[in-house]
Amino acid sequence: MKKIVPEMLGELTELFVETFNAPPWNDMWSNESARLRLRDIIRMPNFCGAAEYRDGKLAALIMGHGEMSYDGIHFQILEFCVANDMKGQGIGGQLLKDFMGYLERKGVTSVYLLTMRGRASEDFYAAHGFDTVEDMCVMSRHKLEKAKED
Repeated sequence: MKKIVPEMLGELTELFVETFNAPPWNDMWSNESARLRLRDIIRMPNFCGAAEYRDGKLAALIMGHGEMSYDGIHFQILEFCVANDMKGQGIGGQLLKDFMGYLERKGVTSVYLLTMRGRASEDFYAAHGFDTVEDMCVMSRHKLEKAKED
């Protein structure tokens, strides 16, 4: 596990685009939009991220940020992925385990994330001790319009 630093942005972007533009996500990230996304995360206050390499190649990344709450520091995982050709080898599970241990040593009291319900990712996180929170919901509003004036 290697600490993510801004100088890694190029290779992080390549892995991110490769992973999330492929099944099961089938997103449509451009290199530029992905680079800006990851750059913005790296610049967040209380950023923390780690990368895993295999044979000199970036194999996985995990990143997010911490926030103070009434009961301690909460950490939100914002991005986590494993190279498509390296999935199923235990790389993601080991990186998550190591990263969680690091966060615990840093005093983080809870970790949360958003992922797609009913996909392999939900099962992956459940297998690593995360619970689906039934009493919470994710809400969004798309295509924001200017407020109508009365």
